[in-house]
Amino acid sequence: MIKTKISLQTKTQSFTHYDAIKHQYRGNIIDKPIALILILILLPCFLLNITLAITTRRNLFSKKYKTDALSRKVTLHRFSCGLWVKTAVLFDICLGKISFCGIPLTHRLSPDMQFYVLNQIKCKTGIFSLYDLHLKTGITVMTPEQLLEQQLNGNLANYLALMSKSFISIIIYGQKIKRLKESKYLSLFGLDVKNTSMAEAVEWITCSDIPKSKTKIGFFINAHSINLSISNPTFFNQLTKADALFADGSGMRLAAKKAGFLLNGNNNGTDMLPHLCKKCVESSQSLFFFGAKPGIADQAANELSAQFPGLNIAGTEHGYRGTESTQKIITTINKSDCDILLIAMGSPIQEQWLLEHRDQLRCKTALAVGGLFDFYSGSISRSPMWLREIGMEWIWRLMQEPREKFNRYVIGNPLFLYRTFLLGSVNTGVK
Repeated sequence: MIKTKISLQTKTQSFTHYDAIKHQYRGNIIDKPIALILILILLPCFLLNITLAITTRRNLFSKKYKTDALSRKVTLHRFSCGLWVKTAVLFDICLGKISFCGIPLTHRLSPDMQFYVLNQIKCKTGIFSLYDLHLKTGITVMTPEQLLEQQLNGNLANYLALMSKSFISIIIYGQKIKRLKESKYLSLFGLDVKNTSMAEAVEWITCSDIPKSKTKIGFFINAHSINLSISNPTFFNQLTKADALFADGSGMRLAAKKAGFLLNGNNNGTDMLPHLCKKCVESSQSLFFFGAKPGIADQAANELSAQFPGLNIAGTEHGYRGTESTQKIITTINKSDCDILLIAMGSPIQEQWLLEHRDQLRCKTALAVGGLFDFYSGSISRSPMWLREIGMEWIWRLMQEPREKFNRYVIGNPLFLYRTFLLGSVNTGVK
């Protein structure tokens, strides 16, 4: 546990005391015992690596030099040959040169923030960090500074949990992020996916350089969408007519990785909505909520209006009025003069509705958002962050609605993985 809670403030006046009391990141006290246990477990592998190095007349270790988020130089050791060469870093941990969890190696903090952290807490560079975990899974709900603050304020249980989640993420997603290629568009399962960060996706949605008379449409596609599009050619054709397809979920991340490409962000609608609301407040743009059961859109609008002062939600309509009310609903949406329409009716109904009526809509952008309103109305709880951090949010949804979600997850997820890794259905082209 940490003796005093750390608060990473960006105000430079907070960093003026060079003699600030340093607090130990207490999670590091278990590094050496765990590293020793792992060395003993991996001893046969290490002996093999040592034997190979001797017989091939190589140095036992090679060195890799890195710089952490506090601009500190770090030397990491690895075996020069053999199996699992990176496990030599366990010796660095035993010697106290580096820790399992600590200051990230994958980005730099601002100079002011570096000064503050260096003078407030004793924390070694870590091979794992909360920032790296979120980077690997594509979660963008906190800034690097907020992630570091949360990590440094964690207790021993949080430290062990971060280690466990990091190991799991390596098993699921692998380590070779830097070797993956990047592209603005990816062709996955025959669909052109817009490869954006969360900020870029929000910018596309709120961009005002297109007249309202030309509504642009965005869909979020996930493993379930891919399964539907393969079994239903009509739905596949509908997806191809969108102006933008955003990759949603760990399944799409795995598919992109299989194709050799890095997804810049996990653009799921639930994580995106707060970013979108902030942007709408800043740019004075309005939203319209259409869909879900009676009362759900209203409640979601109330919750978000309270959370984001100044947010303009131009109107709401539930999705249970029947097809005979379609024209009336379209008229209501257009009269609201909203900039962005969010429609939550589930796939493939919501996508079909938007494509059929896009020429009648006068909003700037329309998005199909699935069960988004259910989450923000509070009628369905969001998965705990630890499940989201390892890409297993679907387990929570299955627990909440086992009958409704059985086919989607219990049957659909293995089918998606089969198509991705065994059938090779995922494309490798870029646009």
